[in-house]
Amino acid sequence: MNGKHSNNGHKSPEDEAKRNSFISFSHRPSLETISKHSEAERIRKSQRHSTFDISELRNKPEMLKRLLDAAIQIEKEKSTGFTYELNFSIAYNTKFGERIVVTGDPEFLGKWDPLRGLELEWSPGNIWKVNILIAEGTINDFEYKYACIKPSSIAWEAGINRLFKISDGIKQNSHIVFKKEDYWQNNL
Repeated sequence: MNGKHSNNGHKSPEDEAKRNSFISFSHRPSLETISKHSEAERIRKSQRHSTFDISELRNKPEMLKRLLDAAIQIEKEKSTGFTYELNFSIAYNTKFGERIVVTGDPEFLGKWDPLRGLELEWSPGNIWKVNILIAEGTINDFEYKYACIKPSSIAWEAGINRLFKISDGIKQNSHIVFKKEDYWQNNL
């Protein structure tokens, strides 16, 4: 019998159930295939709902106006494309443990909070310096001032607030450089 069982051509109900189970399992789509089909269907549906015939705008001037207003707003909010380089320096004699900051209107200068201001670095000759690059957004004229952060207090320079004017910048292609070489304002 060559190792095969003979049951006169008839299969038991259990054998038939196993055979059908195997066939149906082997013909089931894999989870990966189902996932790919689902994703493809989702994309087809989203494309169907997002197609837009631009000629429809002729019949809907209010939609055209809203789109144009949105485009104008986006353009206004875009960066000017300029990179601003701000160089601040001030001569001031400090004692060990003291540091100099520049603070002012803009967020990058701490909004007038000297503890959040831009810290300068000491260099020989008691010159304190800092350079900052700003590549996003637009800078407008602003006021600023220096302060000395001491271990137990903050000493502001005297005098009126300094004015940073955009018109003072030197344009070099898409780079605008500002150099502020200041002297500490004392009470006189």
